[in-house]
Formats: sequence, C-alpha cells, structure tokens
Amino acid sequence: MNIFMLCEFYSDSVEFQENLLAKYYVKHGHSVTIVTSTFESIFDYYNDRYDRTVPARQFEDNGARIIRLKYRYNFLNRVRAYTSIDSILEATAPDLIYVHDIMPNLPEAIRYKTDHPNCRMILDYHADYSNSGRNALSRKVLHGVIRKHFLDMARPHLSRIFPVVPASAAFLHDVYGVPYREMEVLPLGADMDLARRIAAEQGSEALRRKLELDSDDVVIFTGGKLTPNRKTEVLFQAVSQLDRTNLKIVVIGDSDREHRGYREFLETLAIGRSDIRFAGWLGREDIYRHMAIADLAIFPASQSILWQQSIAMGLPLIVGDVGWQDIAYLNLADNIVVLKQSEICADRMAAVIDEVVTDRRRLAQMALGARKVADEHLDWNKLIYRTLRFNG
Repeated sequence: MNIFMLCEFYSDSVEFQENLLAKYYVKHGHSVTIVTSTFESIFDYYNDRYDRTVPARQFEDNGARIIRLKYRYNFLNRVRAYTSIDSILEATAPDLIYVHDIMPNLPEAIRYKTDHPNCRMILDYHADYSNSGRNALSRKVLHGVIRKHFLDMARPHLSRIFPVVPASAAFLHDVYGVPYREMEVLPLGADMDLARRIAAEQGSEALRRKLELDSDDVVIFTGGKLTPNRKTEVLFQAVSQLDRTNLKIVVIGDSDREHRGYREFLETLAIGRSDIRFAGWLGREDIYRHMAIADLAIFPASQSILWQQSIAMGLPLIVGDVGWQDIAYLNLADNIVVLKQSEICADRMAAVIDEVVTDRRRLAQMALGARKVADEHLDWNKLIYRTLRFNG
C-alpha cells in the first residue's frame, strides 16, 4: 500500500508517532512518503524558532521518503501551510492519506481524494484542554473558527478521526462539534521491537556501574523535557523525605534555553545529594537502556511519550494528573498509580512511593501489568492495522 503522511515535525531522533508509524509501515511492506516542515530540532519546533533560510529537501530515512517543505504562509506560528502538495500527491498516488492534526494543506488532500475515490483519508489529533485552547481567544478563534473551517471541510472525506488520548476526543467534541461516533482513540504506542531488543541485552549491569548504582538500589526513572510543568522538583522533595538510602533517581533529558533556569533549579536541589543522577539528553536507544535499569518510573505531572516507553519496558508508573489527562487507557492492568491534581505534592508522593516500593509483590504485579498493556495495546506492529483497515 502507498501511504502518504502529512505532519508538522519529523525526526528519527525522537520517539514520536510519525516516525514510528513510518518505521512499522515500512517493516510490514508498505511504501511511505512523509511531507513535513524544515524544522529539524525538536526544541526549535516547540519554541516556534522557524528559520526561513533552511531549504526544502527530500531524503530517505529507514525506508521512508521524507520531503521537507517550506511554508507558503505562517500566521503567528499558529496557522502554517506548506507550499503546494498537489504534485507530490499525484506523483505518490497514495492509497491512504494520513494527516497528523488539522493542517491548512487539507484542501489539497481533499482534492486528491475527490479525484481518486479509491483513496482513503484519516486524521489524528493531539490537542486537548491541558495543552491547547487555554483562553477564550484560542478556543473561539484559532480552534473554533480557523482550524474548525479546515476540519469541517475534511470531515466528509475522513474514514476516521483518531484522537491520541481520551481528552483529545473531548476537545474535538466540545470545541469542534465532532460526534464521538466519528472518533476512535489511537494511543501513542511504543517502539516494542526496540524495547524487546534492549530488554534482552546484557548491558544493564555495566550501565548501573557507570551511574554508580549498587545492586540493591531501587531506581526511579524520570525526565524528558525539563520544564516547570513537569514538576520534577516534587519527586526530588518526596524522595528526600524518605529514610531509604537505597532509593535513587535517574533523570534523563534537558531543558531548552527558555527553561534553562528550571534545569539549574533542579541541579541546585540535587547539590549534596547522592541519590540523584542526571543522565542528560539521550538518543532513543539510550532512553530505553536507562529504563531497563529502573524499578519504576515517576512523572509528577504532564503527559509525555515517556509514559508509554516506560510501560513498554515493564515499569510500574506513578504519575500526576494535572487535569484533562484521563489515564485509564494506559492503566488497563493496574500498572499505574495516579495522583489527583490536589495530591501532586511532596508529602503525598513520598507516601505513595514508600507504599509501592515496600510492597515488592505489588511492584512485581504492576510490572507484569505494564508488559501486558504494552504487548496488547501499545505495540505498533498491531496498532498500524487500526489505521489500515479502511483500505480493505
């Protein structure tokens, strides 16, 4: 099958839905073309640092054809359209058009599908009340008028809309008026092929020695983009309250320059403490390797793909729900302890950590549950078929 994907950011250095879909589509024998932006740095993309001088180009990545296009317009970094994709669509002749989020190039995809009735089109959606539409202007104008215009045009041509979390479905229903019957949650999966390979490796003991971890240490994994909304300091404060000398925290990730002060704040909290290790910004494989030496993962606030990756490595999770983060779809085997927003504080987190790590049987059952959820619900080898079934 020929699959054409339209997205805002692509990089094989991170574990995002776009590059994992491409990897597993190619693995299962499909041809993949991805049209994306000229952004190559995830930090530049998230902070809207668009460089107009970067040229359009195309290349092959892990068997997929990647086409980076410049914007033909960029309205306040909120509504951005690529140069025309009409000729690319005609040359690619896709059987399936997969659009990631509501994009202003949708009319060109609609034209192609109208001219080629056997082609199918689907769209996934990532926004929710926790990360978008935080004020009335955004909800009523950006979402309620501008982006709604493009989605309303596309909806008659879409076989399915895939919110990636339940909160995204609620956002589409409330703000865009999309009936739930048109939607189906497609979770952000994990690279299970990589997770299984890393889990089978023999390098865990060497990495523990490198990080100066003893064999009886209970290791907590955390990190990601180190920004204040992650509330990593709550975890540091919670562990400091516990009289457990064998409890250690491994922090992966880094801050961008806008949040450098937050990383410095975390480093200040770690001064004089032997229970915190900063591993820095890591590639995908090394992230999984650091998970492989951990006993559990804790994320005090703000959802991240690291949640799915941790589950893929069989880690029990303790997470904070800051609101609009229905976690039930990941907690299908009692593998996650969820703290309500009012409970995201050092005292409550310390009590939960103490309870979980003390009960080794519960910790083992949570780990088994995590592996079950990963195998049955987060494996892209299986998830891709939910997106392909409309071409059957």
